[in-house]
Amino acid sequence: MMKKSFLIALLLAAQFVIASPLSDGALRLIQIGSEIGSRDIVMRGQSLLLKGAFDLYDLDALYESSKQVRYGNPLMGYPAHESGANEILIKLVRQSYDPALYDYALYLLDGNNGFIKNEFLALNLFEESFEVHGNANSAFIAAAIRNESLVPGTKKTQRIGELLAFAVLNNVKGAKNYQAQRVNSGHWETLNPNSWKDWLDNQ
Repeated sequence: MMKKSFLIALLLAAQFVIASPLSDGALRLIQIGSEIGSRDIVMRGQSLLLKGAFDLYDLDALYESSKQVRYGNPLMGYPAHESGANEILIKLVRQSYDPALYDYALYLLDGNNGFIKNEFLALNLFEESFEVHGNANSAFIAAAIRNESLVPGTKKTQRIGELLAFAVLNNVKGAKNYQAQRVNSGHWETLNPNSWKDWLDNQ
């Protein structure tokens, strides 16, 4: 019952648009409480996240709360609730909240975490993340999507160069090597990893 109330509260809070840094302290409490096995400390952290989402209209707190819902908390007896977490994530995406844009786009690119694969929508979201928020990681993966022709008709040399240049200038992990090995070298074999998330993590 408590888990259901927590989830409902998060979904209602997703309408707000102003962010504050309160989530950092709440996450530290949840981490410490989990490490030492203290339900009281974890609950205090979760209460702070809800306070941030409701009272301070904190999108950071709401986003972190959605991750708590996604993975659950064995100590508190909360099972993972993927569909509930996805509802919150999509509400944040509609408000162009950048971490949610990036996560959702990556889920769509791989077709996991409860989402059907959609490379076209993923590309649009990564490019929104780059253009609106200056997210260099999004610029890198958008360049890769275009360069590997995952979305037909989007392999445009000038746009790929612009995205990659931004990623390289911002020291995105793997961007410089990708530029040299997959763009400047004139490669011909399409990159097709089982998981783009794992590929990015391994750069």
